[in-house]
Amino acid sequence: MEMRTMSSRTCIAVDSTCDLPAKFIQQHNIEVLPIYINYDGGQAMDYRDPQTMLDFYKNHSKKQFGLAQSDPLSVSDMTHILKERLLPNYDLVQVVTINSKKSDVYKRVSEAALVNEPKFREMEKSEGRTPFRIRLYDSMSMFTGHALLVYELVKKVHVENLPLNKSIRAIDNMRDQVYGYLIPNDLSYMRDRRHLRKGDNNISWINFKLASALNLRPIVQLHRGATDKIDTGKGFLGALEKLFDHVRKQIKQGLTSDVIAMSYGGLLEEIKDEPVLLQFREFCKQHDIKTMLSMMSMTGAINVGPKSFALSFATDKDLV
Repeated sequence: MEMRTMSSRTCIAVDSTCDLPAKFIQQHNIEVLPIYINYDGGQAMDYRDPQTMLDFYKNHSKKQFGLAQSDPLSVSDMTHILKERLLPNYDLVQVVTINSKKSDVYKRVSEAALVNEPKFREMEKSEGRTPFRIRLYDSMSMFTGHALLVYELVKKVHVENLPLNKSIRAIDNMRDQVYGYLIPNDLSYMRDRRHLRKGDNNISWINFKLASALNLRPIVQLHRGATDKIDTGKGFLGALEKLFDHVRKQIKQGLTSDVIAMSYGGLLEEIKDEPVLLQFREFCKQHDIKTMLSMMSMTGAINVGPKSFALSFATDKDLV
């Protein structure tokens, strides 16, 4: 993506569940708001730092992280980030968050902005500085769906040189077109954590014992905030192949974004050379669709299990 200048005093911020490659985040000066991970024996901070993610996946154990919980920053922690990191460097921060029905990130950032509003105005008077603004946008998506919308926002701002407010309107039009998919790999992990997941009560998860015995993996679709199981595949790679076949059909019909975002809950070396993935990426290339592959956030992995796979695309056509 060729970059043009957005005001250096304006930035896009995401929470750490947004599955964008580290290089993309760095290139486009995207600020990452961290999330706490409370696990057996301690607390970790998920802020999409590549080395921290590598260490997490290399040393991951179900005993330690099987019932770990993710928590968004407290209002006081968010206030600290505002004062130390955002206020000194920016006049406008556009935050794009994970689906507010699945996480309290939107709520916490919003509360921190409200609490600090009088302080911002006081600083403008006493220091004569430019007004500071923080805006929030709910992606209504997760993981790679969240990433796809941020990719589009960056493209509008940096490549098409649109003002930020027009760019937000453009991705707002695309938000309902985003289809996200998830293939959980460790079904026992998913079963053990059912009581911790937010807003998934409507999923008729397949019988876990039967699925394990038959080596089946569910393919879960996330669209407009709703979560549904749409299919199953034989083993992880079988489910991946089914998912890619489904996406190929949508590509032939036409997508509204020129990128497909993908993430894997583990070391990318474990998956990037799999023939089924290489063939899919080649198909996308032939149809002028870019593919982004990133490590799934630590937060994502503790909620859906390690070695899971996520993918998102956008289309205004009826799915085939």
